[in-house]
Amino acid sequence: MTAELWETKAGGPAGVATPPYAVRTARPDEYDRVAEVTYLGFGHGEPGATQPDAERLALLRGAAARAAAGDLLVAVDDSGAILGTASLLRADSALVRQSRDGEVELRLLAVLPEARRRGIGEALMREALGRAHAWGAPALVLDTGPQNERSQRLYNRLGFERLPERETIPASRGGYLAVFRVPLG
Repeated sequence: MTAELWETKAGGPAGVATPPYAVRTARPDEYDRVAEVTYLGFGHGEPGATQPDAERLALLRGAAARAAAGDLLVAVDDSGAILGTASLLRADSALVRQSRDGEVELRLLAVLPEARRRGIGEALMREALGRAHAWGAPALVLDTGPQNERSQRLYNRLGFERLPERETIPASRGGYLAVFRVPLG
């Protein structure tokens, strides 16, 4: 696969509408908002939602640490409002939990509830794939909850394969985190 397959920038093929958002690297002055979008994107702001433990909350709110460990992506609308985010982490980062042998890891793909079903998650994923390829990584790996069927459909559509042999981390709601990988060569 080549990075061209994952192109998400404006000015796509003729006759194809450009989405009303763009994907780019977050700026330091946006880290607090990225942290909030991550928290809300994982449903913790919903009425009656369960709250993460202290370690998980620190990860969700740790946008600056995620930016320092790789590339903190954001999807922004025409006004600059952040609609979604994803953390692309280099293999040597202390924040990775699935990466092996130089694989780049994607963590914390989150889209605001009110911005879902507009292709934002897919655009963030495609940009992450292109950047991981540009870094020269052999593959991109990620994990997700075993019941997160919507995300798993997206990963399958983008060419990821599930790796049951690497599913060893317990999920918060039972079972083990589902691990997906796509080669970038």
